[in-house]
Amino acid sequence: MAPSGTTTGDVAVVGAGPTGLMLAGDLAAAGIGCTVFERREARTTGETRAFAVHARTMELLDARGVAAELALTGQRVGALRLVGRSRLELFRVPGRFPYVLVTPQYETERLLRERALAAGARIVRGAEVTALRQDAAGVEVDVRTRAGESFTHRVSYLVGADGVGSTVRRALGLPFPGRSAVRSVMLADVRLDAPPGEVLTVGAGAAGFAFLAPFGDGWYRVIAWNRRHRAPDSEPVDMDELREVTRRVLGGDHGMRDPRWTSRFHSDERQVPAYRVGRVFLAGDAAHVHSPLGGQGMNTGLQDAANLGWKLAAQVRGWAPPWLLDSYHAERYPVGRFVLRGSGALLRLALVERAPLRAARDAAAWALTRVPPVARRLAGAVSGVAIAYPAPRGAHRLTGRRAPDVPLSGTPGHLYGLLGDGRFVLVVAANDPAVTYLAAKMWADRVHYALAGRATRTTALVRPDGYVAWATDETAPDRRATAIRDALAHWCGPPAHERRQGRRVPGDVREEGRA
Repeated sequence: MAPSGTTTGDVAVVGAGPTGLMLAGDLAAAGIGCTVFERREARTTGETRAFAVHARTMELLDARGVAAELALTGQRVGALRLVGRSRLELFRVPGRFPYVLVTPQYETERLLRERALAAGARIVRGAEVTALRQDAAGVEVDVRTRAGESFTHRVSYLVGADGVGSTVRRALGLPFPGRSAVRSVMLADVRLDAPPGEVLTVGAGAAGFAFLAPFGDGWYRVIAWNRRHRAPDSEPVDMDELREVTRRVLGGDHGMRDPRWTSRFHSDERQVPAYRVGRVFLAGDAAHVHSPLGGQGMNTGLQDAANLGWKLAAQVRGWAPPWLLDSYHAERYPVGRFVLRGSGALLRLALVERAPLRAARDAAAWALTRVPPVARRLAGAVSGVAIAYPAPRGAHRLTGRRAPDVPLSGTPGHLYGLLGDGRFVLVVAANDPAVTYLAAKMWADRVHYALAGRATRTTALVRPDGYVAWATDETAPDRRATAIRDALAHWCGPPAHERRQGRRVPGDVREEGRA
């Protein structure tokens, strides 16, 4: 129970869903004091909506040491059926996770919660944030507990990861423009007498759409939409209607019975115009919501958290460059917009009603997925491995792109094994005393130094979220050492001895502005 009065900390996160838990774990692992406020007393498995964990998210979870255990909770799917006979071949995606993992959201949350608590994060349940105020030095949030107690919590930074109805977003006065993409979607957890042959079963037609996914324990989630009956969200789900829609779309209802939980919801397409306002940030569904087609929602939120966490940690520690926090919006807003548009396009294609148009859609989708370059781009977009951030003019071709999990010489043997503590990784082609001194001594508190495990001429500085910050193919020792020093100073602030001596370096201190 939180005490009355005022409590303090470095960062507060509102919302203990996947996004908030990922962020809390990253901050705590970096040594930043973090408290998560969650209005619900406990989360039940029936509330889960996300089932897909895509390849890029699996890579980020692997860097945090939870991907292997998560993979044991679900089933791997190497290809996704789109419409008609078209299939998207995810098994061709580069990396160690060439599939989508089908597992209930509560399994992802469980592992992220355990990691966050083990790292030292504090999660307060039954605690609702009712108001916030910010000034040049920090943010205050008013918190009310289920027991009726109230207190104020003051932090340096606040993150709203509290979903589509975000209290934080509303307190900031930010609009959430967009529209409802589809209304009256039915959900149910059921038993099936005749389970489908595929792990994921999806279809769309004149009657609407239907989707089946396994929990892995004998229960299945059914998601269906009846084009002819768009009831309000408050109307109970009729199992006869659910069976009928499933039969008409999938050709059978697979003997669904014994529902343990049912609900209706509507799917929105919305995005907030600013992911940052002063010392307050928005992430996950609080910043963007979109069609469930493609399974992008939870994945996009987790990647928001991975982008933001190390930047907040750098700011709290005092070495962040002056532009670093603003880069969260600059990088993640376009990704959210792309996902919103892409998933919306998939939804509208799935909901085509007229038979001739559906036939044309199916033929076009089949043809496109048979063209290798197009199929690779589609798979990269859906899996997240194709996400890249803007690079300055003249930068190396790898700058801003996802860093592959390349082999390294020595322990842990691969790049992502070094990314779990929030430090950069400088991957070099060969041992160089000057470079070793730069990374292993002058910036050792912020940078890992690693020797590439295979022949290469490229030296790369990899960000804590697994994207290439800077790279060079320069081989001349003096010029390479100078370029590396400049890159480290640009991305990681002044070297340790300059910070200890109290030198003012651009980026050490700045007044927080508004996004």
